[in-house]
Amino acid sequence: MLDWIRRIKKISQTLSLPSRDSSSRSQTQLNPAKLIPATEVFLSQLIQHHLLVAELLIDDAARATDANAKKQRAIAARYEARAKDLQELLIKLGASYMELQQHIRDRLDVLVERTEGKGWPEDIMRIYVVFTLLEDAYLRLAKGLTPARRLKVEAMLSDNSLADYCQEALAGAIDNLPQLTNDLALFGRAIVADALLEVRDLASFSEVLRDPPKDPVELTREQFKILEPLTSELVANHTLRMDSLGLTA
Repeated sequence: MLDWIRRIKKISQTLSLPSRDSSSRSQTQLNPAKLIPATEVFLSQLIQHHLLVAELLIDDAARATDANAKKQRAIAARYEARAKDLQELLIKLGASYMELQQHIRDRLDVLVERTEGKGWPEDIMRIYVVFTLLEDAYLRLAKGLTPARRLKVEAMLSDNSLADYCQEALAGAIDNLPQLTNDLALFGRAIVADALLEVRDLASFSEVLRDPPKDPVELTREQFKILEPLTSELVANHTLRMDSLGLTA
């Protein structure tokens, strides 16, 4: 089982980066809106994303300075409020979808386990790398929502307060302890593939992959080939965020 997971992660890292061979790239422009799952699934995923970010910020605040802990709790409260607003949108569809949300949360809990770091700086680096990248993905998939829902979701996801805080906190930690630079760069590189796997899992391929391979490794290869225009953009933004800290992506 571990060997299978390692192979999947290796494939995801390879396919998420722009290929040097143009013949291996997707020749058509990807419309991210075609990757959006059913509205109730998309909203349920986004709700659990917000609740998990809030939970991580609150948990990580126990190891932060008083000033950073206060900022983290304030951002966590904002994410909890957003989750409540999204839940209201979901209820308007006619059901609570609690079972669906539990399934999504179970998947995200596995992501949290895979990206666990050591100490507060790596806690914040995980949020900065993984959850900011996921919000970039959600923002692009939101183009497939109805106009009213799209405007509401895009307004939420266009708020950069989480990324701005993480950048500020990590820059301060590096200034205080420069030897963190290499450790944080290595940790960031180690977990970005997990973020890209979650991008794959939150997307729907029903409109763009009509005859999916039965072999799981081949299926992942095909999915990431389709995702390449999106993942290349997500990785480019991730690289800029790492560069802003003087870290190599």
